[in-house]
Amino acid sequence: MNEDLVGLIWLVVLLASNAFFVGAEFAVISARRSQIEPKADAGNGLAKITLKAMEQVSLMLATAQLGITVSSLLILVIAEPAIHHLLEIPLSALGLGYATTSVTAFVIALLLVTYLHVVLGEMLPKNYAISVPDRAALVLGPALYFLAQLVRPVVWTLNQVSNLILRLFGFTPRDEANTAYTLNEVEGIVEESTKTGVLQDQGGTITKAFEFTEKRVQDITVATADLVSLPLGATAKDLQELVADRGFSRFPVVQDGELLGYWHLKDSLVSSVDHTS
Repeated sequence: MNEDLVGLIWLVVLLASNAFFVGAEFAVISARRSQIEPKADAGNGLAKITLKAMEQVSLMLATAQLGITVSSLLILVIAEPAIHHLLEIPLSALGLGYATTSVTAFVIALLLVTYLHVVLGEMLPKNYAISVPDRAALVLGPALYFLAQLVRPVVWTLNQVSNLILRLFGFTPRDEANTAYTLNEVEGIVEESTKTGVLQDQGGTITKAFEFTEKRVQDITVATADLVSLPLGATAKDLQELVADRGFSRFPVVQDGELLGYWHLKDSLVSSVDHTS
């Protein structure tokens, strides 16, 4: 009975260990560097260590996977037999045969351990890390980083083997979290932030900026003959009238079909078009 009790205690410890590694793994991946860096710059020691962890993603993931694997195997080796043995006692009292008791106890123990492992050791820490990635990274990241230093030789060897396999299949291993976004990703962030009320873009300025980047020069080019322009020698009054009519602040100056420059509204206060700027 004492051994079975120790096995149950180990079950709790190993579930907590598994949950830690799962949560730390997702936290390091999900955390936003832009949220961690200001804290590190302000002198937050945990944030500084978390940044180091985020800069060595491959090493952190290898450490987490090693911890998860070891914890899971130990749960099956130590905890499952203890539960199996405890279940055999009431099942035997029911008058079941030895073989039936053993198989039934094994199936129930396996299902119970699997359920606890998946829910408490996997899903719960994963959801926590995804829900509050920055906070989770500050809590779990430093501990994972220090553990990675302790088992660095083992993790380094395993990591090199996995990177070699990736390269054989034409993939490039990465050692740092990606902090850059593509145009489509940024556009999606702006759209989602606007929907949720985090970002205000009532005039559509930000959205139009993304639309503009899809245009080519030829899409907005206007032929010289179609330009609204001023002739060389036009007066300040001519410019002011054109501004009032068209709503623009500057107009090109043309002579014999050739562009000479442009005249800005502010320049009409002191001169007439007898030279180009």
